[in-house]
This record gives sequence, structure tokens and C-alpha cells, in this order.
Amino acid sequence: MALFECNIKSDYLELNVSVNVIIPQDIKKGEKLKAVYLLHGYIGNHTDWTRYSSIERYAWEHRFIIIMPGVNNSYYTNTKFGQRYLDYVAIELPDIMSRMFPISQKREDHYVCGLSMGGYGALRVALHNPKQFSKAASLSGAVNIDSIKKLVQDTPRQAFTNNTFGEGVTKHTENDLLHLIETHQKNKQELPDIYLACGTEDFLYQDNLKFKEELDRLKVTYTYEESKGDHNWAFWDEYVNKVLYWLEKKV
Repeated sequence: MALFECNIKSDYLELNVSVNVIIPQDIKKGEKLKAVYLLHGYIGNHTDWTRYSSIERYAWEHRFIIIMPGVNNSYYTNTKFGQRYLDYVAIELPDIMSRMFPISQKREDHYVCGLSMGGYGALRVALHNPKQFSKAASLSGAVNIDSIKKLVQDTPRQAFTNNTFGEGVTKHTENDLLHLIETHQKNKQELPDIYLACGTEDFLYQDNLKFKEELDRLKVTYTYEESKGDHNWAFWDEYVNKVLYWLEKKV
């Protein structure tokens, strides 16, 4: 495998941004590869997955291009008082990467996965651009933003969260994952295949269980796994490997 450390210009963000890319180094002439956008969590950056997990070693088993962007603490959304990180990851970045690397243009070959904030981000990105992404995986995902806002109330993080989502509730808005799913269902838009995993000792475990129940209510097909584990890299390292195999399955 080869590791590229890329610095690119984003017109959507009006910023120079960093992206790490893992890619097989024995690509055949004319070969097009499947792409996995791998998203970091809060306080993280584009180096987290290569620093704290064995993603490069796991990638040996697959012929994926692994794309790891950095988005600061944006929650992969178009922030209330800031920049268009959602549009950057969901729309602009795939276009830039496809012009730089031999990536398949087929929807069924584009996936997104993330941890914690990035777990929310993976679902948010795929639901924002479902014609681009066929599968989305959330590991310990912050799947309920209103729950996160309550958690950070009266802490320094509250200002950051309000700058991202505004001061009001996010339920029934574009930042509510369930609202997006219901909207796509009404519009008969094909949904991405969904994978959820969370540790039973994770502080986001109950939010993930409730999200799972809501998916059942909406009759959404998904894959769910849980095991003993906390909100840490030991859990994410184990489960990102499982996600890579899940991505190769035909659902």
C-alpha cells in the first residue's frame, strides 16, 4: 500500500485543506478502484486513522482507496456560522479525488465510514448525496445532535456546537438524520445501506439503541453490531476492519 499526504484547495471552503489517502501501489492499467471516505471524530484530523488504527494494514486485504479528510470540529455539516463542510465532503472532495486517483464512477463503489462525530458525518454525508454513496457506516456515532447539545450545555463546547448547528433544536431539520431518511422515503429516493456499531459501555450507546429503534419504525434495512467496548480506538480499530468486509458484501 502507498500513503499519500495531500494538501488541496477547496473552493467550497475557501481554504487549503489536508487529506490522507491510502492506495494500492500495484494498480493495473485502466483499473478503477472503490473508494472509502474514512472520517475522524471530534478534536481529530486527517491523520487520526493512520496514527491510531491499523487501517493501512487492514487495507492490504482489499482493493480500496481509503480517503481521510480533515474537517476540524464541523460535524461534517454546513455550519450555521461558518463554512460548507458537508458540501465539501459530500460533493467537492469526491470530484477532486476522482480527478487525482483512479476511482470508479459507479455509485455502488463509493462508501463512507466514520467514528463518533464522524459516525454522524458518514450518515449525514451519504444522506446529503445518496446518488454518490451507496453505503454508510457509523462507529459509536453521535447520531442524535440534540442529545449532544444537551451533553455539552454549560461547557466550553456549547459555543462551538451553537456555531455549528445554531442555538435551537435540530429535530425535524436538515441536521436530523431521521428527518432526512423520512424525507428521502417520501421522495422515493434510494437510501444508502447502513451499518451501525457501538460499544455497550460507550456514553453514546443509548442514543445508538434509540436510533436503531427509529430505523425499525421507519422500516429501514440496516446492519447493527455491538460488543463490550468504550468510546475509544480499541473499539474503532476492531470494527473498522469489520466494516471493510461489510462493504464488500452484496446486500
